[in-house]
Amino acid sequence: MANERLTEGIVRDHFKSDPFFKSVKFEEQKSNNKRIQELLKGQSKSGGKGNGFPEFIISFPTNSNYIIVIECKAKVADHESERRDKPKDYAVDGALHYAKALSKGFYVVAIAVSGETTEELLVSHFYWKKGAEKYSETPDQKLLAIDDYLQMFEDQFFISDFYTRDIAYKARFLNEEFQAYTIPEYKRCTMVSAMLLALINKDFKKQYCDISAIDDLGKKMLAAIDAVFDEEKDIVRNKGIILREFESILNEPLFEQKTIKHKDKKNDESTLEVAKYFIVYLENYVYPLVEHSNIGYDVLGRFYVEFIRYAASEQKSGLVLTPAHITELFCDLAELRINDIVYDPCCGTGGFLVAAMQRMFKLAGSDLKKRAEIRKKQLCGCELRPDMFTYACSSMRFRGDGKSNLYNGSCFNNSQIIKGNHKPTVAFLNPPYDVGNKRQMEFVEHALKVLDEKADSRVVAIVQFSCAIKDDKELKIVKQRILAKHHLKAVLSMPDDLFYPVGVVTCIMVFEANKPNAGRKTWFGYFKDDGFEKRKHLGRIDARNRYLTIKERWLNAYRNQEEIPGFSVRKEVSVKDEWCAEAYMETDYGSLSEDDFINKMREYASFIINNECKL
Repeated sequence: MANERLTEGIVRDHFKSDPFFKSVKFEEQKSNNKRIQELLKGQSKSGGKGNGFPEFIISFPTNSNYIIVIECKAKVADHESERRDKPKDYAVDGALHYAKALSKGFYVVAIAVSGETTEELLVSHFYWKKGAEKYSETPDQKLLAIDDYLQMFEDQFFISDFYTRDIAYKARFLNEEFQAYTIPEYKRCTMVSAMLLALINKDFKKQYCDISAIDDLGKKMLAAIDAVFDEEKDIVRNKGIILREFESILNEPLFEQKTIKHKDKKNDESTLEVAKYFIVYLENYVYPLVEHSNIGYDVLGRFYVEFIRYAASEQKSGLVLTPAHITELFCDLAELRINDIVYDPCCGTGGFLVAAMQRMFKLAGSDLKKRAEIRKKQLCGCELRPDMFTYACSSMRFRGDGKSNLYNGSCFNNSQIIKGNHKPTVAFLNPPYDVGNKRQMEFVEHALKVLDEKADSRVVAIVQFSCAIKDDKELKIVKQRILAKHHLKAVLSMPDDLFYPVGVVTCIMVFEANKPNAGRKTWFGYFKDDGFEKRKHLGRIDARNRYLTIKERWLNAYRNQEEIPGFSVRKEVSVKDEWCAEAYMETDYGSLSEDDFINKMREYASFIINNECKL
């Protein structure tokens, strides 16, 4: 006798084994979501007045606009009717029945599954957009990964935000585990990078669980990393530096001792089993993310941020890693093109290069030859710190290439190599903030100097706000040199807590290279509200899904060089002037209400009373 529970079991097991499963809401038969309940009222498949109860509903805590609905049938013969109009009896018909109802409030991916074994399983996929009259059908005939279903929604910010929160959760979990075993913050990302890179090697991935000694595991992990880079030895620069960085973890207790203590456990544990535990976790829940070339996210960068969150030494060092939505914004501000060559003179973990690569991949579409060219020829960078250089190379290696044009060392010392060998047309940078205002602008000047003079070259940099307003003689000398040769196209005042938990106020400067500033105006934007809010353990996130709307407003005004009271203004500036919107913007009195006036008068009255009391 046919048993639909077998089909449901296959579907349930498939999704529960997915690396993203813990970041979605997986419900069976009914949902706790009130909006879903309302839309399924009276939607019984039998055509009666009863409510609808799909087999499975997958929703996303990061965004309430998207859901996946799944309908199952035991027999393959019951997969689909001729006219798809018998929802009670057929899987496809039922999936479309529910998708139509739910599309009044959601973007819906509908999945129809039939068959009692994985061998005979038949799967159909449909996408019904919110408010649409018709649905589209995809050719995939097997159950896909959650990540593949995310891609169907074609909302890159939702996808990126989902990755951000998922990675934050996993990074936080690993961070707490590393902390419990007293593994120092500054070695955690190196350890994670080493384990993930070793997993690329098929032999290590297959054999590591069978290794019987911790020192043997460490040696084989390093040998696997060496083999991974040896596969492309003609294009990997500074391999020795990378291997030395990874070798350093063998001096840590986890690889040097036989046992290790967990702060919450009575007995010591085998370091071999603990190391394997971390590798297994990374293989199951993180490796699929870094291996997936469509994930345009700096995974290691996010891990690093989480690992140093409580390490105050990093704040003092001036290391401030750029948030993912800002690396993507840079691509928009530069109006990145498919043939651009992107350079980052202080690339950190590679966040800007990852964002640029993904944007150019999107422009290339399915052109695999062009994608390969982007990886190999259109990305380059410098990084002074060996550990950061290692993470950048690792991040790019997970995407198939890109690390071939990364240099370990000072960007100033590599100027001629970058300019002569790579001829970049776009530079993205977030210079170190502990070097002072003058030096930050010298990084910007360096970026402008190495860009291709024959191209329409652009620089986008995020620097401390003091670089725009400080009345400092040495700073002005650098800014004067810049304006003599290059146009300050725009300056955007960014949110005060953009780099939370690091307290630094910043602005983004956009330059058109090799166009003297004299006679040209600069567009100043007041971008203080990006919609992001601080949340415990997650940092700043787009909790209310406001950023896309805000970003669109930003970019429309920027591209059209619009002057909007209280938001943006155009003005020709020199080195003597402040480079910020706050200095020139008109107040938008139209946005003020009677309540604003009353509240302000109350504040003033309170101020007078308090000061009279003190007198």
